[in-house]
Amino acid sequence: MRAQVNLTDQPFLIEDTLRGFLARRCRRAYLHDLRNGLQGIHGGVDALTRAARKTTSVPLEQLTQFVQQAITNHERGLERVLDGFAPESAGPAAVVLNDLIFDVIKFVTNDAARNGARLKMNVAEALSVVVAAAKLRLILLGLLIDAIDALPSGGDIVISAQADENGVRISIADTRAAGTATSFIVAAIDELAPLLPARIDRKQTATAGCQVQLDLPG
Repeated sequence: MRAQVNLTDQPFLIEDTLRGFLARRCRRAYLHDLRNGLQGIHGGVDALTRAARKTTSVPLEQLTQFVQQAITNHERGLERVLDGFAPESAGPAAVVLNDLIFDVIKFVTNDAARNGARLKMNVAEALSVVVAAAKLRLILLGLLIDAIDALPSGGDIVISAQADENGVRISIADTRAAGTATSFIVAAIDELAPLLPARIDRKQTATAGCQVQLDLPG
């Protein structure tokens, strides 16, 4: 008899399943990150080759430092990719929202451009919140991917965050033509949000788009 596993009874399974789903969905984005790091290394090796052939006037020491920096950057890129697939378990800590949200936006930029979706961010640089960073990043990534995929013919996505008397509110508003459809991403995020802990709310905007609000306690 096959055992039945109820994902809603085991939150960590929901998180891991969503992470795997988004990893497949964002395969091109991860590949782009890896290629970016390799380009720097290729450029440095090419410069060293020209130095060996004495076809460049750049000092060898400077070229060596350039290659070392390129390798370091690539290692950091690999760590980011690994964190996307299997982040280390970590408890709540102070997170600067401007940095986290910018990182997620940068990661999905090419996917957004492919759909003609324009991303805009409005977050104060000093705004921070105590939260499990990997879990919040996963939720924000899911929300942005959901918004991008809901705009196959282009549109606008605005990500904002502001402090209020209860904590911090993160808002993602888009100009999709129809309301939010039930999908695995939407259902999984609704299950994960309370574990941050956070309250999530969705509503239709005045322009028939969708706005998702994520309220984090202060």
